[in-house]
Amino acid sequence: MEEVGISLILVLHIKDIGHYFLFVTIKLNRVKLISTIILIATSFNVLGQDKVFDNWTNKEKRQYRILTELGKYVDGKDSTKLSKKILFDKYIEFNYVLKDTSETRKKKRIKAFDGLFHYFSKTVDSMGLKNLDAKPVRFYKDHKIYEPFDKEKAMESVSGEKMYIRDSNVFAYYRKEEPENPLGTLLFDSETDKLVAWIMLNQGGYKYFLIFNLF
Repeated sequence: MEEVGISLILVLHIKDIGHYFLFVTIKLNRVKLISTIILIATSFNVLGQDKVFDNWTNKEKRQYRILTELGKYVDGKDSTKLSKKILFDKYIEFNYVLKDTSETRKKKRIKAFDGLFHYFSKTVDSMGLKNLDAKPVRFYKDHKIYEPFDKEKAMESVSGEKMYIRDSNVFAYYRKEEPENPLGTLLFDSETDKLVAWIMLNQGGYKYFLIFNLF
């Protein structure tokens, strides 16, 4: 049976790395030609469903990867089935607590973690991991959720200093069906890219993240 040679340029998108172009020449008989083209078209359709990371930094992509892996780890699990070692090693920045020389303070903060992390896992369970997504909060500069990070709108302390949070290493999470209405914010560690805080408090109009060194 007669063979036909076709040349293809395949564009592969690898998460956190980018796009790779592969030039491939394939020899096949005419009977297989149509099915091969259909297979390639289907592959491109699947790749096109991946999340778009336009204008994301590499650091933000790493933080997003850790967040999604954390969500998958806790999804559907009872709190008693979650390993603190796995959580702290892979997903949550807690070393500053674990290295504390005060055993009393360390135990107090670890106990506080159990209660606070329940809020995170409860959010994932109640809304459904497949229904949630997140992106850097800097994409929401025209939304109310950005106000704690807006220097121009920030309150002033008694000394006249602007009281605001820098928007770097901060994500906003939302329902996939309503990306224009973020539900809350998440803070990541600037060095490890692990999650640091997922609760924001409001004290007299000044908002700040609840981190464990406050306990």
